[in-house]
Amino acid sequence: MEALLFWLVLGLALGAGVVWARGLRAWASAGAVLLAVASGGGQAAVRAARGRREAAERELHAALPAPRQAGGYVSSDACRACHPAPYASWHRTFHRTMTQAATAAAVRGNFDGQTLHADGQRFLLWRRGDQFGVRTPDRGEQRIDMVTGSHHMQVYWLPAGAGNAQHDLPFTYLLEDRRWVARRDAFLLDPELPKLADTWNRNCIECHSTAGQPRIEPGSGVPASRVAELGIGCEACHGPGADHIAANRSPLRRFGRHAAAGSAAAAPTADPTISNPARLGARAASEVCGQCHGIGCNLDDWPQGGLRYRPGQDLEQFRPLVRAATLASGPCRRPIAAQPGFAASRYWRDGMVRVSGREYSALHESRCFRGGHLSCQSCHSMHASDPDDQIASGRDGDGACLSCHPSYGADLLAHTHHRAASPGSRCQNCHMPYTTYGLLKAIRSHLIDSPSVHATLMTGRPDACSLCHLDRTLAWTAAALARWYGQPVPNLSAEQRQVPAAVLHLLRGDAGQRALAAYSMGWSDALLASGSDWEAPLLAQRLDDPYAAVRYLAYRSLRRLPGFAAFSYDFVGAPAERAAARARALATVRAGPGRLALPTEQMEALERARDNRSMFLAE
Repeated sequence: MEALLFWLVLGLALGAGVVWARGLRAWASAGAVLLAVASGGGQAAVRAARGRREAAERELHAALPAPRQAGGYVSSDACRACHPAPYASWHRTFHRTMTQAATAAAVRGNFDGQTLHADGQRFLLWRRGDQFGVRTPDRGEQRIDMVTGSHHMQVYWLPAGAGNAQHDLPFTYLLEDRRWVARRDAFLLDPELPKLADTWNRNCIECHSTAGQPRIEPGSGVPASRVAELGIGCEACHGPGADHIAANRSPLRRFGRHAAAGSAAAAPTADPTISNPARLGARAASEVCGQCHGIGCNLDDWPQGGLRYRPGQDLEQFRPLVRAATLASGPCRRPIAAQPGFAASRYWRDGMVRVSGREYSALHESRCFRGGHLSCQSCHSMHASDPDDQIASGRDGDGACLSCHPSYGADLLAHTHHRAASPGSRCQNCHMPYTTYGLLKAIRSHLIDSPSVHATLMTGRPDACSLCHLDRTLAWTAAALARWYGQPVPNLSAEQRQVPAAVLHLLRGDAGQRALAAYSMGWSDALLASGSDWEAPLLAQRLDDPYAAVRYLAYRSLRRLPGFAAFSYDFVGAPAERAAARARALATVRAGPGRLALPTEQMEALERARDNRSMFLAE
């Protein structure tokens, strides 16, 4: 009886709720009608504005590379319904935003009435609602169509007037600094070399989009490029998704695979309709990254068909890795021969990669990788990481290294000869030092190796010890490595025995060495080991360096030293302004309590011996 009464009361309540809801909807409907009558003009204005935005968006997308018409690509949005969590984690990454249409959500540069100058030309930037553009005397007004980058800097692309070609706005917006600079000044580039000029369809499409096809028409050179997706989408790592979607339309198949995945009896078999790097071997999984993060050459049909490699296949069959040792004999020798200075702009003298974005090339030379166990996924994750560097959860610090070398973790002091809690006992600081350059900063090398003074003498590459112990000589480092690890002590010059190695690189080195040394003099771990009261006069020397990138790094490090947090300087200012800033910095040092690393006469002598060879580190 009580149960019957309960259901009766519940039914009456639900019925009353339905009646009440219907009444509420009726009142709402009547109110909407009255509101529509009263605000018909407002709604018309909203519709008109929406129509203008949609028309502008259609016009914008019509100028972009067209969607691929074959190959089974469906774009990342097709993955979202069945894989919402992986989609969300990918969506947060800088891979997704590598190249985007120039919408208000994507553009981070300041276009509001900015006036820029380069090579005697005046560029007036403008923004009108959700549209961005530039006006120049020779080209008139042009709309920005695409943007590349969203982590450190952004490059902007304009219609070139031939097919769907996009040429670059000759300026880069530095996100951290919130300022515009000439694009050439964002690279480590000899100022005497011709200015940078780029077409997105011929170069950036290769790795800054998913499944790009340049489709450059022979003879005319007019591009009709296609992409599966702007930016790095799901299918760049997992392969085309059309077959996977078709196979999994059946709910029975989906439920069956989910049940198998949750079974404790056995691990589910791989789905043959899609590739998953987590199920590939170490080499094949790393090649998924290596298709973009390696120095390779594209085979002859690339200009029309794009890269034909698909995740899980042998990358060498489609985009052979370019190794410094085989430049003259490998399958890439013809395209390399057409690029003067190819090796010098990418490798140290022993073939170790020295430019950013090519981590797979460095990893490929590492003994850890060649042993068959280490892969990119040993340390990185697209879906279980912070977007900054994509370090996998639990793999920051020494976690990744000690998972393969647990014996060192039991007694770090015996292996590193540094206090366990100090930066000198961090695996990466000794075995992956900051000897790679790119994006206006130093980056860890992905050739996992050990410090060696002999390698430094042979290649010019700074050793890990000298990048941390900035105030120590190569003789000091060689003695420590001999004492701790039995390395032979090489023959050293008087300067190498008397002058700190970092100082030699900063004052006398080539532009790449100067950049790395300037970065290290502001690195917190190095300042902890070396002190911060003597680097200022050395960094002041570099404020007037011929290379804009070196000046930028020197200024950034200088501001991290005591007494220079508010020091004012423009790394792309006129030569006279830079020289004056250098003099002001030196005067500040003389007025302060710091110690000088070298007598002024010796600093000037090293400066006169500076390696002035022309350099362009091709990031």
